[in-house]
Amino acid sequence: MEKDNLSQIRVIGAGPAGLIFALLNARKTFQIILHEKEPEDFFAQQSRALALSPSSIEILSGIGISPDQDSSFVPIKTIHTSQKNSFGRVLIEDDNKELGYVIRYKNLIRLLLDKAKNNKYIKIIFESEVFSINDQQDFFTDGKNKIYKYDFLLFSDGIGKLLSNTFEFETDSEMDGLLALVAEIRTELNHQHCAFERFTVNGPIALLPLENQNLSKLVWTGKKDYIMQLLNCDKQTFATLFVDHFGERLGKLTHIEEKSTYPLSHQFIRQPYQKNILVSGNAAHAMHPVAGQGLNLTIRDLKVLSSLLNKNNYQISEALLKQYSDQRTREVRSLMKISSHLVKGFSNQIVGANLLRGSAMLFLDNSFFVKKMFREKFSYGKN
Repeated sequence: MEKDNLSQIRVIGAGPAGLIFALLNARKTFQIILHEKEPEDFFAQQSRALALSPSSIEILSGIGISPDQDSSFVPIKTIHTSQKNSFGRVLIEDDNKELGYVIRYKNLIRLLLDKAKNNKYIKIIFESEVFSINDQQDFFTDGKNKIYKYDFLLFSDGIGKLLSNTFEFETDSEMDGLLALVAEIRTELNHQHCAFERFTVNGPIALLPLENQNLSKLVWTGKKDYIMQLLNCDKQTFATLFVDHFGERLGKLTHIEEKSTYPLSHQFIRQPYQKNILVSGNAAHAMHPVAGQGLNLTIRDLKVLSSLLNKNNYQISEALLKQYSDQRTREVRSLMKISSHLVKGFSNQIVGANLLRGSAMLFLDNSFFVKKMFREKFSYGKN
C-alpha cells in the first residue's frame, strides 16, 4: 500500500483541472499525486482549442503561466454573435483589455506539465486508472491491483461508472444525442482576433481565432444525424455548407484539416462531495460549449477550493467540502442554465422567434450597461 510520512492528496486525472489544482496547492507539508489513465503522449494528440476568460488568465498567471511569457496564447479582441436568416447582431469589444485568449489544448497541457514536473511536491503517475474505491478506509485500487492511500481525493476526470454509481446527477434529456464537430479551418479573410458565435437551425457555430490570422478553430454543435453528415461529407460540400450557415464574414473556406467529433452532455452533481472525496471540473458539471464556460468555470472552482483549503491549513473535512460546494453552486447552476437556454432559445423555430431574437440582439448591442453585465458574468462569474 503506497503511503509515506507526508499527508497525501491524490487527484484523479492529469488534464487541465488536475494540473491546475496541483500547482495552486503544492506545499512542502504534503504530496500531491496525480493519477492519469492515459499515457503521457495522449495529450499531445488532442486537437481541441480552449477559450480562456480574463479571470482564468489571472489565476494561471498566479502559477507562472501567462500570455506575457508564452506566445501560444492568442488574444480575443472582439466577440461577434449573430443568427442565420435574421437581422441583429451583438458585438462585444473592450478598448482597454483583451476579452480572453485562445490556446490549443495540447499547448496548455505542455505548459502545465512542465511546471508540475519541476515541482518536487507534485508527482504524476500515467497509465493509472482507478478501478475501485474504499471510502471507509481511504484507499483505492488501480487496474494493476495496486493500492493507494489518500487523505484527500479529488476527481477531475470525466464522468465514469465510479462516479455515476456514487453520486446523484441532474441531467438535461434535451441535450442527449448532441455532438460537437471540431476542425481547424483556413479562411480567405483574416479573423482580426475575433471570436464568432453563429446560431443556425442546424446548431451553433463557434470560431476561435488561432495564431495565424487566416486560421480558426471551428466548433459546430448539433443533433447527431446532422453532425455525422458534416463529418462524412467531402471538403467541397463542407465548405459550401459552412459558408451557407456562417456567411461570408471571413470569405470562403480555403482549407480544412481533419474533422473529428465528440459527444456533448449537460449534467450536474447535486452534492459533489462525501467525507474526504470531492468531484470537480467537467466531472462535476458538464455543459454545452456554446458559452465557452466549461474550463473557465472549473478554474474558478479550483481557485475557491484552494483558498478554502489554505485558509483551513489543509485540514480536510466534509464540512469544509460542503462550504466549498455551497459557495460554488449558485454560479455553476446559473451558467449551466444560460448555456442551456441559449441553445434551446436559438433552436426554436416557431413563428416570430427569429424576429424576437433579432430584436433582443439589437437591443443588447445598443445597451452599454447590459453588454458590460454579460461581459463580467462570462469573464469573472459575477452575478
